[in-house]
Amino acid sequence: MKYVAIDNNLDYGNDVKLLTVGTASNFTQYLSDNANQTKYGVLFCVRSMDYYDVSIPCNFEFENKTMHMYTLVYNITNSPNGFLTTYADPLPIDRDLLKLKLSIDNSYLAYHSRLAGEEESRIKIETQPYPTAVNRFIQGADLIGVYGPLYFFFPPVITFVIVLLEITREKDLKLRKVINTLIL
Repeated sequence: MKYVAIDNNLDYGNDVKLLTVGTASNFTQYLSDNANQTKYGVLFCVRSMDYYDVSIPCNFEFENKTMHMYTLVYNITNSPNGFLTTYADPLPIDRDLLKLKLSIDNSYLAYHSRLAGEEESRIKIETQPYPTAVNRFIQGADLIGVYGPLYFFFPPVITFVIVLLEITREKDLKLRKVINTLIL
């Protein structure tokens, strides 16, 4: 993370901090002890990632290259969510999390390029929403055709029922005779 801070002109110790050393359980314990104080965290794996009863190896050999693993942990309460969107909308992208991942990957590449005496290479990314299929239930839906009869039928029926109730109430209470006697 020192290289990430240097490559991004950040102050190590202030902008970027080392929170815990040891296992992933130490980090989760730190997060539970200091709730909602850490927006993003990075777990660098050295030998194996031991999390409770599971042990995952960190370094993999692939075509004479060593791959190293790290994990990004983030506070979901601070990231954008899709709560007020429809199910057809793609989930929002946490751009700060993408920037963190990109800066870690670029710092990692630059560090190993310097060690090998090679020219530094950088990763550049572009984002776009995940393609989704058109919802077949909404596509070409005619709301007037579907719900129109409901709204065109019920208002006259309700009006008819109210008028009928008033007429029967008038007959039952003999209100018409009372009005006639009051007028005469």
